[in-house]
Amino acid sequence: MSKNLSCYMIDFLILNNSIEFYEKQGFKRIESPWLVTKSISNITKPSDRLDYIVNYNSKEKVLVGSGEQSFLYLFLKNHIPNGRYQTITPCYRLEPFDITHTKYFMKNELIDTEDVTYDNLLKIVDTAYKFMKTYINDCEIIKTDEGFDINYKDIELGSYGIRSCSYIKWIYATGVAEPRFSNTIKKIKNGLS
Repeated sequence: MSKNLSCYMIDFLILNNSIEFYEKQGFKRIESPWLVTKSISNITKPSDRLDYIVNYNSKEKVLVGSGEQSFLYLFLKNHIPNGRYQTITPCYRLEPFDITHTKYFMKNELIDTEDVTYDNLLKIVDTAYKFMKTYINDCEIIKTDEGFDINYKDIELGSYGIRSCSYIKWIYATGVAEPRFSNTIKKIKNGLS
Protein backbone atom coordinates (compact mmCIF):
# COMPACT_ATOMS: atom_id res chain seq x y z
CA MET A 1 0.00 0.00 0.00
CA SER A 2 1.33 3.43 -0.85
CA LYS A 3 2.22 5.85 1.89
CA ASN A 4 -0.48 8.28 0.72
CA LEU A 5 -3.30 5.74 0.95
CA SER A 6 -2.26 4.59 4.43
CA CYS A 7 -3.17 8.02 5.80
CA TYR A 8 -6.83 7.29 5.05
CA MET A 9 -6.98 4.06 7.07
CA ILE A 10 -9.57 3.95 9.84
CA ASP A 11 -8.04 3.00 13.19
CA PHE A 12 -10.67 0.66 14.60
CA LEU A 13 -8.66 0.25 17.82
CA ILE A 14 -9.16 3.96 18.57
CA LEU A 15 -12.90 3.55 17.90
CA ASN A 16 -12.99 0.53 20.24
CA ASN A 17 -11.05 2.40 22.92
CA SER A 18 -13.53 5.26 22.67
CA ILE A 19 -16.45 2.87 23.22
CA GLU A 20 -14.86 1.52 26.40
CA PHE A 21 -13.96 5.01 27.63
CA TYR A 22 -17.43 6.49 27.10
CA GLU A 23 -19.18 3.44 28.57
CA LYS A 24 -17.32 4.19 31.81
CA GLN A 25 -18.72 7.74 31.58
CA GLY A 26 -22.30 6.45 31.39
CA PHE A 27 -22.91 6.43 27.63
CA LYS A 28 -24.68 3.20 26.71
CA ARG A 29 -23.59 1.75 23.39
CA ILE A 30 -26.36 0.96 20.93
CA GLU A 31 -26.54 -0.08 17.30
CA SER A 32 -28.35 2.41 15.14
CA PRO A 33 -29.57 2.70 11.55
CA TRP A 34 -27.33 3.91 8.76
CA LEU A 35 -30.33 4.94 6.64
CA VAL A 36 -32.86 7.56 7.69
CA THR A 37 -35.60 9.60 6.05
CA LYS A 38 -34.81 12.90 4.35
CA SER A 39 -36.86 14.70 7.00
CA ILE A 40 -34.57 13.31 9.74
CA SER A 41 -31.44 14.19 7.76
CA ASN A 42 -32.71 17.75 7.25
CA ILE A 43 -32.85 18.33 11.02
CA THR A 44 -29.04 18.43 11.30
CA LYS A 45 -27.78 18.70 7.70
CA PRO A 46 -26.81 22.18 6.52
CA SER A 47 -29.31 23.34 3.90
CA ASP A 48 -26.62 23.75 1.23
CA ARG A 49 -25.49 20.10 1.47
CA LEU A 50 -26.79 17.16 -0.55
CA ASP A 51 -27.88 13.76 0.72
CA TYR A 52 -26.65 10.36 -0.45
CA ILE A 53 -29.98 8.91 -1.59
CA VAL A 54 -30.72 5.18 -1.47
CA ASN A 55 -33.85 3.39 -2.66
CA TYR A 56 -34.69 0.96 0.12
CA ASN A 57 -37.80 -1.26 0.12
CA SER A 58 -39.35 1.00 -2.52
CA LYS A 59 -38.80 4.02 -0.26
CA GLU A 60 -36.28 6.78 -0.64
CA LYS A 61 -33.88 6.94 2.31
CA VAL A 62 -30.57 8.74 2.82
CA LEU A 63 -27.27 7.55 4.24
CA VAL A 64 -26.60 9.23 7.58
CA GLY A 65 -24.30 12.23 7.75
CA SER A 66 -23.77 11.46 11.44
CA GLY A 67 -24.92 9.07 14.14
CA GLU A 68 -26.85 12.05 15.49
CA GLN A 69 -29.37 11.49 12.69
CA SER A 70 -29.55 7.80 13.61
CA PHE A 71 -30.40 8.69 17.20
CA LEU A 72 -33.10 11.13 16.08
CA TYR A 73 -34.69 8.42 13.96
CA LEU A 74 -34.68 6.01 16.92
CA PHE A 75 -36.23 8.62 19.24
CA LEU A 76 -38.89 9.54 16.67
CA LYS A 77 -39.89 5.87 16.31
CA ASN A 78 -39.89 5.39 20.12
CA HIS A 79 -37.23 2.66 19.84
CA ILE A 80 -35.18 4.09 22.71
CA PRO A 81 -36.09 6.14 25.78
CA ASN A 82 -34.35 9.35 26.82
CA GLY A 83 -30.82 8.64 27.98
CA ARG A 84 -27.08 8.89 27.35
CA TYR A 85 -26.01 6.88 24.31
CA GLN A 86 -23.13 6.29 21.96
CA THR A 87 -23.12 4.70 18.53
CA ILE A 88 -20.60 4.13 15.79
CA THR A 89 -21.83 4.77 12.28
CA PRO A 90 -20.34 5.68 8.97
CA CYS A 91 -20.89 9.33 8.10
CA TYR A 92 -21.53 10.15 4.46
CA ARG A 93 -20.89 13.75 3.42
CA LEU A 94 -20.36 15.46 0.10
CA GLU A 95 -17.31 17.50 1.11
CA PRO A 96 -14.01 18.38 -0.52
CA PHE A 97 -11.51 15.54 -0.18
CA ASP A 98 -8.23 16.13 1.67
CA ILE A 99 -6.16 14.64 4.51
CA THR A 100 -8.83 15.46 7.14
CA HIS A 101 -12.00 15.38 5.01
CA THR A 102 -13.40 12.38 3.19
CA LYS A 103 -16.76 11.65 1.63
CA TYR A 104 -17.29 8.96 4.28
CA PHE A 105 -15.73 8.16 7.63
CA MET A 106 -16.55 6.38 10.90
CA LYS A 107 -17.54 8.26 14.04
CA ASN A 108 -18.50 7.48 17.59
CA GLU A 109 -21.35 9.90 18.23
CA LEU A 110 -22.58 10.71 21.74
CA ILE A 111 -26.03 12.01 22.62
CA ASP A 112 -27.66 12.99 25.91
CA THR A 113 -31.41 13.60 26.11
CA GLU A 114 -31.72 13.29 29.91
CA ASP A 115 -29.78 16.33 31.10
CA VAL A 116 -29.87 18.88 28.29
CA THR A 117 -28.27 21.78 30.11
CA TYR A 118 -25.32 24.03 29.42
CA ASP A 119 -23.56 22.69 32.53
CA ASN A 120 -23.92 19.11 31.28
CA LEU A 121 -22.72 20.16 27.83
CA LEU A 122 -19.56 21.51 29.47
CA LYS A 123 -19.08 18.18 31.29
CA ILE A 124 -19.47 16.20 28.06
CA VAL A 125 -17.01 18.47 26.24
CA ASP A 126 -14.55 17.95 29.10
CA THR A 127 -15.08 14.17 28.93
CA ALA A 128 -14.34 14.08 25.17
CA TYR A 129 -11.36 16.37 25.73
CA LYS A 130 -9.93 13.93 28.29
CA PHE A 131 -10.30 11.05 25.82
CA MET A 132 -8.60 13.00 23.02
CA LYS A 133 -5.82 14.23 25.34
CA THR A 134 -4.78 10.61 25.92
CA TYR A 135 -3.61 10.64 22.29
CA ILE A 136 -3.04 14.31 21.40
CA ASN A 137 -1.65 16.35 24.24
CA ASP A 138 -1.94 19.75 22.53
CA CYS A 139 -5.62 19.68 21.59
CA GLU A 140 -7.77 22.52 22.89
CA ILE A 141 -11.40 23.44 23.47
CA ILE A 142 -12.67 26.32 21.31
CA LYS A 143 -15.94 28.22 21.83
CA THR A 144 -18.02 28.47 18.63
CA ASP A 145 -21.33 30.05 17.65
CA GLU A 146 -23.01 26.63 17.91
CA GLY A 147 -21.27 25.41 21.09
CA PHE A 148 -17.72 24.07 21.23
CA ASP A 149 -15.11 22.35 19.10
CA ILE A 150 -12.07 20.38 20.17
CA ASN A 151 -9.22 21.27 17.83
CA TYR A 152 -5.61 20.45 17.28
CA LYS A 153 -4.25 23.64 15.71
CA ASP A 154 -6.53 24.18 12.68
CA ILE A 155 -7.94 20.63 12.64
CA GLU A 156 -11.38 20.16 14.16
CA LEU A 157 -11.44 16.86 16.05
CA GLY A 158 -15.01 17.13 17.32
CA SER A 159 -18.01 19.41 17.72
CA TYR A 160 -20.42 19.79 20.65
CA GLY A 161 -23.65 21.62 21.29
CA ILE A 162 -27.34 21.61 22.11
CA ARG A 163 -30.06 21.20 19.50
CA SER A 164 -33.79 20.65 19.42
CA CYS A 165 -36.52 19.71 16.98
CA SER A 166 -40.28 19.29 17.26
CA TYR A 167 -40.06 16.12 19.34
CA ILE A 168 -36.80 16.21 21.33
CA LYS A 169 -33.98 18.35 22.72
CA TRP A 170 -30.46 16.89 22.96
CA ILE A 171 -26.75 17.39 23.47
CA TYR A 172 -24.69 16.14 20.53
CA ALA A 173 -21.03 15.30 20.87
CA THR A 174 -18.25 13.71 18.84
CA GLY A 175 -16.66 10.83 20.74
CA VAL A 176 -14.03 10.39 18.04
CA ALA A 177 -13.99 10.51 14.21
CA GLU A 178 -11.82 8.23 12.10
CA PRO A 179 -9.58 8.49 10.16
CA ARG A 180 -9.31 12.22 10.94
CA PHE A 181 -8.19 11.56 14.51
CA SER A 182 -5.51 8.98 13.67
CA ASN A 183 -4.35 11.06 10.68
CA THR A 184 -3.81 13.97 13.06
CA ILE A 185 -1.79 11.71 15.36
CA LYS A 186 0.32 10.61 12.35
CA LYS A 187 0.88 14.23 11.30
CA ILE A 188 2.11 15.07 14.81
CA LYS A 189 4.42 12.03 14.98
CA ASN A 190 5.86 12.82 11.56
CA GLY A 191 6.39 16.48 12.44
CA LEU A 192 4.02 17.64 9.70
CA SER A 193 1.88 19.92 11.83
